[in-house]
Amino acid sequence: MPSLLPRGLYCAAVSVAALFVSGGLIAEVVDRVAAIVGTEAITASQLESEMRLTAMLNRAPRNTPPEAAEETLRRLIDRQLILGDRLAEPFLVVEPEDAERELRAFGDQQYLGGRNFEAALAYYDLTAADFRAFVEESIAFERYVSFRFKTGLDASPRAVEAYYHDVYVPSQAERGEPPEPLESVAATVAEILLEQRANELLAQRLNELRVLIRVEVLARTLEGAER
Repeated sequence: MPSLLPRGLYCAAVSVAALFVSGGLIAEVVDRVAAIVGTEAITASQLESEMRLTAMLNRAPRNTPPEAAEETLRRLIDRQLILGDRLAEPFLVVEPEDAERELRAFGDQQYLGGRNFEAALAYYDLTAADFRAFVEESIAFERYVSFRFKTGLDASPRAVEAYYHDVYVPSQAERGEPPEPLESVAATVAEILLEQRANELLAQRLNELRVLIRVEVLARTLEGAER
């Protein structure tokens, strides 16, 4: 059979693979492809798993609305673009103890209906390996954003004061709550401004990567995604 697809995509491009093992015929159901980022495939099962993970973390019902698939796939594509960014390599090493620390923090939480961590994994049809992979990728992604886009950034006192008067004070008034003094919230406001700027730089880098790296969304594969 001709192999014209990028390496790693051939098996994901067909629906069923027939394998002869010890003289017996085994039918192996192969995952559908939701999107292709460069030479990497994002499968429908990855998409479904990510939606269940998101629901678990948000303490939301297991059955997510249809529009969640599109938003989740966009997030998976962005993550894959970053994980495949050559400039990100120094930031993507996650030590086992880092992952363990995050996993313990999640394990101490309660989830939908007061479920503990193990019960929540079962309810959302997830495994500990699913969650660990998610945690490791999330740590790598956050480190990339922090080191690449936040290093050297600083919010000027003028910007902090402008945000305080233009955004913070009106938002407190809408809630019917008095604003804290500027000096009490200045550090928090500065962090918000840095986060906003980092997000702008991240969006800019993602746009650059989309020009450099082929991204193809196979929308038809979403029809069977778990709702």
